Amino acid sequence: MSDKSKILELAQKYKTPLLIVDHEIIRENFKKFCKLLPRVKPYYAIKANPEAQIVNTLYKMGSGFDVASWEEFMIVYDVLKGNQEKKKLFMNENVIYANPVKRIDSLKKLNNYYLQMTFDNFIEIEKIAKYCKNSRLILRIDVPNTGSVVELSTKFGAPQNICIDLIKYANKLGFNVEGLSFHVGSQCSNFNNYIDAFEIASQIFEQSEQIGNNLTILDIGGGFPVPYDTQIPSFDELAKILNSSIKELFNSPEINIIAEPGRFLVATSATTVVEINGKATRNDKTYYYINDGIYNTFSGVLFDHIQYHFKAFKEGELKESAVVGPTCDALDKISLDEMLPDLDIEDLLYSENTGAYTNASATHFNGFPPAKIVHINT
Repeated sequence: MSDKSKILELAQKYKTPLLIVDHEIIRENFKKFCKLLPRVKPYYAIKANPEAQIVNTLYKMGSGFDVASWEEFMIVYDVLKGNQEKKKLFMNENVIYANPVKRIDSLKKLNNYYLQMTFDNFIEIEKIAKYCKNSRLILRIDVPNTGSVVELSTKFGAPQNICIDLIKYANKLGFNVEGLSFHVGSQCSNFNNYIDAFEIASQIFEQSEQIGNNLTILDIGGGFPVPYDTQIPSFDELAKILNSSIKELFNSPEINIIAEPGRFLVATSATTVVEINGKATRNDKTYYYINDGIYNTFSGVLFDHIQYHFKAFKEGELKESAVVGPTCDALDKISLDEMLPDLDIEDLLYSENTGAYTNASATHFNGFPPAKIVHINT
């Protein structure tokens, strides 16, 4: 959201800390994704921002959904209109349970929904067979995560040398494995990860066909980069690489290609407004203490290694400053090198691109509540 006067108006109306979510930007991001990747159906990763209003907007746009728990599944379920059978049909075709290791209680509840779900080890197959027999399996494979801000390969993904054994074992337990999934790591700027992942997936597709298990789904995960700063390569550039790999290795129309964009769809949709509660000089640098921090909306600094930046509503000569959170923890520093004018107590700052992995992982540490969320253009 770039309209400073509108941001200020909303902050004065709702008070701070305030997270403003602009749904028109979400719709624009969704359209851009579909335009640049016409073969790929997006399944929004609920974990990025689980607000029901966001789910509703993307549902109306035709998005599928990636859930990682029964609770995230129910966020989607509760947004859907219609009776239970219509909801079941939607879930069957448009929801993927993309957490490779699932709770038993969740599996029991999901048995009647014939859901697509991922796995990456033998014990998980046995667990699904016991508690959620009516599942459509997708094998999560290990691929390079080199250079991604948040790597996922050390926790999830089956090594290539055991993938066929896993498919055979799933067949033995009565499943036909329908596809493969991979994730190159979150906020991925090393596009070679995708190229390598497509090559690995193509080889496993061929090997699976040789044993009589024809794979028809390729889930290319998420990790699509968001422009938090000017150093991030563009999504347009990545889309050309993805389309080229799809054309070369997965050109058959019988193969359904899906993705799990989360950050890409919502990060740029939100702006956070905060108030300065304290001011001090430390080592010749001005420190501004605000009423939000890394245990709240700016949790992405800690959990997601994202550098957020701040802008002031006041004008003036810019100087290097620090912006820190309100808690007693010395870790609660958001940025130590912000260029800001001289500001006073009760002045406001705002930070853009705060729509993903912010309120989703905010806490009440030290008793400070998360920012109030306001949705506009819904």
